[in-house]
Amino acid sequence: MSSNKPTYVFEEPKAKFDRDGKTIFEGFYSGPDKHGEKAMILYSVKKEAHVNEETPHIHDFPIILNFLSANPDDIYDFDAEIEFYIEGEKHVITKTSSVRIPAGTKHCPLIFKRIGKPVVFLEVHLTDNYVRREE
Repeated sequence: MSSNKPTYVFEEPKAKFDRDGKTIFEGFYSGPDKHGEKAMILYSVKKEAHVNEETPHIHDFPIILNFLSANPDDIYDFDAEIEFYIEGEKHVITKTSSVRIPAGTKHCPLIFKRIGKPVVFLEVHLTDNYVRREE
């Protein structure tokens, strides 16, 4: 007799995503394929300046982007400069921050301009089906 007991703990969730021959994400990933919920959680640590996402685009689901210090003793020990565009308007992030992107909102580029100390980048996509439309 097989057990229908649900799985509650998923060990070592990780993923690597490429687009156009370039790695766009590598790190902790927990998605609906594992937990069965309409959410995707991506966690990575950024240590070098780089363009994370060049192309403005839109999703039909909300996203929450979080930027915080990787210092485990003080997540507000933030030493970086990040440029992020929302509806064409540039926002400069220089402190631990959370960014709300409602469904249908054009966003990006996302540019890690300067990284003085490692930054945690925690993305929460409220969907079970990642789709984007280029703008």
